[in-house]
Amino acid sequence: MIILLTGATSGIGFETLKQLIADGHTVYAIGRDFSKIDFFIQNYKSQIFNFNFDFNQVDQIDELFSKFNLENQKFDALVHCAGVEETLPLSLYSTSKVRNIFDVNVFSGIELLRHFTKKKYCNDGAGIVFLSSVMGILGQPGKIGYCATKAAVLGVVKSGALEFAKRKIRINAVLPGIINTPMTKKLFSQINDDQIKEIENMHPLGFGEVEDVVPTILFLISKNSRWITGQSFVIDGGYSIQ
Repeated sequence: MIILLTGATSGIGFETLKQLIADGHTVYAIGRDFSKIDFFIQNYKSQIFNFNFDFNQVDQIDELFSKFNLENQKFDALVHCAGVEETLPLSLYSTSKVRNIFDVNVFSGIELLRHFTKKKYCNDGAGIVFLSSVMGILGQPGKIGYCATKAAVLGVVKSGALEFAKRKIRINAVLPGIINTPMTKKLFSQINDDQIKEIENMHPLGFGEVEDVVPTILFLISKNSRWITGQSFVIDGGYSIQ
């Protein structure tokens, strides 16, 4: 398969990249800093085509697609992992701050979907996965912006699944709980050990690893999920059932 993958340089995105390459697929990888994974890319130059892009630049996604040289081939899947996490009290929000997080977490995904599903780029029967969050179906103080964006992603997935069903294009979402990623480490650096332990205790199975999430992503872009679309798959170690 030929897969378009965003957020490819870190966390769940990077683990997805590694698994896709191990399975022999070709990946058009999008990220902000490929120097972090250059050691990996150098070993798989024939399978990885990398593109530097910041999804704050929503209006430049059209230009990004124009750089893809598919050589009369088309994409078989899209995995959209790029996104930002934010904890900020409502009193500190402004219109511009809300717009910024929606640009990256929501509007970029809509634009990706709009371009990806053009017949010149995407095969019928393609699989698409959006990375949302368990916070898209729950709430938490200080996360109004983040929760709102991740909930919006689920609306995109459901509506998109219906719109493109006639082409057998499947669109689903994966909703992780807290996963050990660089983004999580940055968050935990701002709180003390007791607070971290309290958060961990809210997950009956403890914090997750990227390896706990990626198999579901791979399943959802495979032909084994050909009758699954518009669904939200929660992978949160039991956090949401308490």
